[in-house]
Amino acid sequence: MKLKNQYQITNIVEKYSMEQENWRTLAPLPVPLACHAVVTVKNRLYVIGGWTPQMDLPNDEPDRLSNRTLQYNPSQDKWVECAPMKYSKYRFSTAVVNHEIYVLGGIGCLDCDRGQARQCLDVVEIYNPDGNYWREGPPMPYPLLSLRTNSTCAGAVEGKLYICGGFRGTARHEVITKEILELDTWENHWNVVAVNALMHDSYDVCLVAQLNPRDLIPPPSDLMEQ
Repeated sequence: MKLKNQYQITNIVEKYSMEQENWRTLAPLPVPLACHAVVTVKNRLYVIGGWTPQMDLPNDEPDRLSNRTLQYNPSQDKWVECAPMKYSKYRFSTAVVNHEIYVLGGIGCLDCDRGQARQCLDVVEIYNPDGNYWREGPPMPYPLLSLRTNSTCAGAVEGKLYICGGFRGTARHEVITKEILELDTWENHWNVVAVNALMHDSYDVCLVAQLNPRDLIPPPSDLMEQ
């Protein structure tokens, strides 16, 4: 949030009620976080990865990447820490397929971030909430991260995972891909299903495929003409 023209990373959690049309504050996150991912599985909310300010070494990097998995129980208004990811990361994509959480790509480093070099990842990590464990999935065809923010570029349709666009590298002027990749979660195999798909050059693709499980809606005709 912004205080006196400066941004402060917070641990604040707020919930909006559509029935009552109001906001209320819930139990705070265990740590301040930014650029994390949030998904829901079986009426539990999961906060994954991101970065948090670090104050131990003020002359070092101002942030540390997180590999933590935090679970929120709405009936108890309580956060619980679950098994951590293998990689600390942010600017990755997430999707839920068959009640498991897929975390794809991003910028990160192995294990806890202690200032080691970060790299663009092709890594796929899969979290099983029932067993509270992570396992490795099939690596993506190339390292990939979201363009500017941490909006997810992934979504699930009929048991398959799709990831759309992104950066093929960590530098600002690296190649922006407009491919759509498909992961068959049963065969553990990636396919390129579209090349040069209609995407804007400068912004993230925020894909919510669950809203239309039968078919992806084509873009409007006026957009196609542009």
